[in-house]
Amino acid sequence: MSDGYLDIHYARTRTADAPRPMLDGHIKTQVCVIGGGLAGLNTALGLAERGVTDVVLLEGERVGWGASGRNGGFVGASYAVGTDTLIGKVGLDHTKRLIGLGQQAVSLILERMKRYGIDCGPNPHGHVAASWYDNPDAMKEWVDFERENFGENIDFIPREQLREDYAASDMYFDGAIDHSSFWFHPLNYCLGVARAAESLGVTIHEHSPARSVMTEGRSCMVTTDMGIVEADKIVVTAGGYDRSLVVELAAAFQRVATYVMVTEPIDETLISSVIKTHCAIHDDRFSLDYYRRLEDNRVLWGGRGTTRMAEPGNLGQLMHGDMTRVYPELASVKVETAWSGIMSYPMHRMIQVGELRPGLWYGQGFGGQGMAQTTVAGEALAGAIAQGDDTIDLFAPFGLNWTGGPVGKLYGEAFRLYVRAYDQVTTARDRRGAGRRK
Repeated sequence: MSDGYLDIHYARTRTADAPRPMLDGHIKTQVCVIGGGLAGLNTALGLAERGVTDVVLLEGERVGWGASGRNGGFVGASYAVGTDTLIGKVGLDHTKRLIGLGQQAVSLILERMKRYGIDCGPNPHGHVAASWYDNPDAMKEWVDFERENFGENIDFIPREQLREDYAASDMYFDGAIDHSSFWFHPLNYCLGVARAAESLGVTIHEHSPARSVMTEGRSCMVTTDMGIVEADKIVVTAGGYDRSLVVELAAAFQRVATYVMVTEPIDETLISSVIKTHCAIHDDRFSLDYYRRLEDNRVLWGGRGTTRMAEPGNLGQLMHGDMTRVYPELASVKVETAWSGIMSYPMHRMIQVGELRPGLWYGQGFGGQGMAQTTVAGEALAGAIAQGDDTIDLFAPFGLNWTGGPVGKLYGEAFRLYVRAYDQVTTARDRRGAGRRK
């Protein structure tokens, strides 16, 4: 542990931030937010920016301790579920409004970084989607569709240009680049949002896990180990780290552990020969890799996913193997840190935002979404609570569907094994056809 955080790359490179006091005693507030990840922090900041400053946020560990401070740091407008699936469920106009919220969130994050002086950089713009499949026509069609229907600033990248300017790997064919997306240091952004919220009057208590929630009558109540918060409204944003606080919320997602590693610094000549950009890169498989070249020529590499919560003892070796499958030239590079993060994944793969019952609000389902979607949720919740805004109704079709409990967990794991096998088959097929290695 590093001052309450796991000893990982982000904790080692975080900005100075003093621990906040544990809740001790009985207090009253207008809104109590449970969870100090980005969904909770964005909700608290969004409320304060709208004039609701009587807000108490409870975090069980440290601000950004969980998945919000351990992820790849990708900031983009899209959701985990594809736009074609969204259109099939809610129609094109509704989907345009949802994507518009993501675009607004990206802009708001940049604006908040400037307004509150949040140092979470560098922040290179551009996310590259590198295709694992030999199907340039499909990639071009997707790019054209996104540009025409959602105004996305996306360009197709022919395979020769992809290799020359972005990623020199035989595993990739063509690609696309989203110029509006960028990346940041997620833990430093969490800490910056927390300080911004506090500057507007929000109170944050760390090491104060919520143990129970009661919403009977006109007042709501949250208990912790050493205190009680009495509030007009409660917002639960605990994500995959809580399975017992509100059973209806816990039943609506599966906990999935995903993995990240960071290498030691790599020789400039070597790293520049394969990863030629500081843009974020990901591929287009269901079980994808995502990574970026850091400013000091380390590589941050993430991917995989499992419903098994125990962290593999050889995690660094597993992630190193994923990297060298794409870039065998990096075989001699050593792993410095490797870690896992637990996220909440609904069956429909969309964020879940709404009011469960009078006085009890929630935001969850951020697994695989990227960082902007926590701002989408925070803004929707803050707008609904502070101003009665109906933006939150856009998420009503993506409700708290039961994920099947233990049987659903087994199904989810079986599905992940299936898609990995499918990826292997299509990988071998496409590379045989192109005369490449597997």
